[in-house]
Amino acid sequence: MKSTEHPRFTISPYLVFVLIHSMQFGPEYLSMSNIPIQLAGQDTWISIILCGLSFHVIIWMMYRILNRNETDLIQIHQQFFGKLAGGGLNFIFIIYFLLIASFQLRFFIEIIQVWLFKDLETWSLALVMLLLVYYIVAGGFRVIVGICMFSLLRIVTILAMFFPADYFHFNNLIPLFDHSLSEIVKAGKEMTFPFLGVEMLFFCYTFIKTPQKSQKWAHFANFITTVSYLLVIFFSLLLFKPEQLSVEIWSQLTKYKFIQFPFIERFDYIGAAAQLLWVVPILCFCIWAASRVCKLMFTVKQRRALPILLILVFVAVCFIPDHSHIEVVQKILYDIGFYLIYAYIPFVFLVDVIRMKVRRTV
Repeated sequence: MKSTEHPRFTISPYLVFVLIHSMQFGPEYLSMSNIPIQLAGQDTWISIILCGLSFHVIIWMMYRILNRNETDLIQIHQQFFGKLAGGGLNFIFIIYFLLIASFQLRFFIEIIQVWLFKDLETWSLALVMLLLVYYIVAGGFRVIVGICMFSLLRIVTILAMFFPADYFHFNNLIPLFDHSLSEIVKAGKEMTFPFLGVEMLFFCYTFIKTPQKSQKWAHFANFITTVSYLLVIFFSLLLFKPEQLSVEIWSQLTKYKFIQFPFIERFDYIGAAAQLLWVVPILCFCIWAASRVCKLMFTVKQRRALPILLILVFVAVCFIPDHSHIEVVQKILYDIGFYLIYAYIPFVFLVDVIRMKVRRTV
């Protein structure tokens, strides 16, 4: 199958790796190890591997659905469930993407407020960030993918965690297999949210040249994300004990305090500011996906829907005043993401299989 979009709007299959990895590896990695390690301790790495493998299965299901129907989820909803119910499901995804964008932006602003500028107003940084997002998204899908390519520079801050090796306590990694299966599964459930992002394939499928060839790159992106999260977990285990993580909000930023260079006194400031490279791609893709659904649902130009969506995100961010409310939004997204991945996508997959069998018997 060829892309249904104009060639000048499409991307090569290998760029799906950049897209998926940028969506999956967001700023929530800063605190993602805290709860899983408290649940499964030194065996948390098993939970990450299980979670990563389950997402490979989900990616396979998604490509089976998309390759069979040769269109995106917006059209699939209407084909499977009718115009009214399908439109309702599409509208839910608009809300979902706006909620993700609002949370990610407010999460980033809180990091800047706590770590760098304590007197910074939430609305001011939100306004600047959303103007930047408007400029990028208005440039089109390929521009967003280009920003994702640039954001890969962030890997430097992850690799920098090898520098404080003198502080590693390898005894924290033993004993192995010391936790029950239920504890490991519970820790794996907590890891679902950091792995979210693969659902973006449902909306950008038609923008990929020969999209069937992109499946291996989607799997590769999920594999790299799994390896990255394993590194984050191992660094947490080597530097902290589980009881210490219970009082850490952003353990990854705390780890940056162990890094010392003769020419950089506070590397943690760089780590905090570098979260911009994590959050901008996610904001751009979420706003782009929401505006595209609006375009196809309400037959409006994507650029006209874009300012309205950005205003909604701005208002939502300003209505999340402090860390406790951010955690409430995060918990809501945890639950939504879990059921989206492990309930809704398999449900759509089963509906697609049944439809194909019915067609063959008719």
